[in-house]
Amino acid sequence: MTAARDISSLVQHFGVGARASLAVTHNGVGYFAVTPQAPYDGALPAAEQARQLLAKADGRLAEIGSGKDRLLFVAIIVATMDDKDAVNAVWDAWVSDVTPPARACFEATLASPDLKVEMIMLCATGQGDASRAS
Repeated sequence: MTAARDISSLVQHFGVGARASLAVTHNGVGYFAVTPQAPYDGALPAAEQARQLLAKADGRLAEIGSGKDRLLFVAIIVATMDDKDAVNAVWDAWVSDVTPPARACFEATLASPDLKVEMIMLCATGQGDASRAS
């Protein structure tokens, strides 16, 4: 084994764009951020944006060989804490059939004024895990 190991063979990128990848996996862990469906509809309540976002998260988790039952940590970012309870209600329903991951919820200015919620997710994947069936 050489001292300078090529890390590109250990990292898998999904949905590669000019600015970012939709998801990245490395050493059995997946990393991604997820937003509601684009174009963002600022007229939708935060709860509906959260439902859209979690539907996208289900798809992204499946694409990288994971699922919500394998989430390790989720950061929930709301544009205003006034929406925290509505987003939490949608979140609670979504994780009601699994052991929920560690998580944090905080307020921040998001990239678009029409965005009310965004999430950053880390999950276990099948990559590098011989015990997980494909």
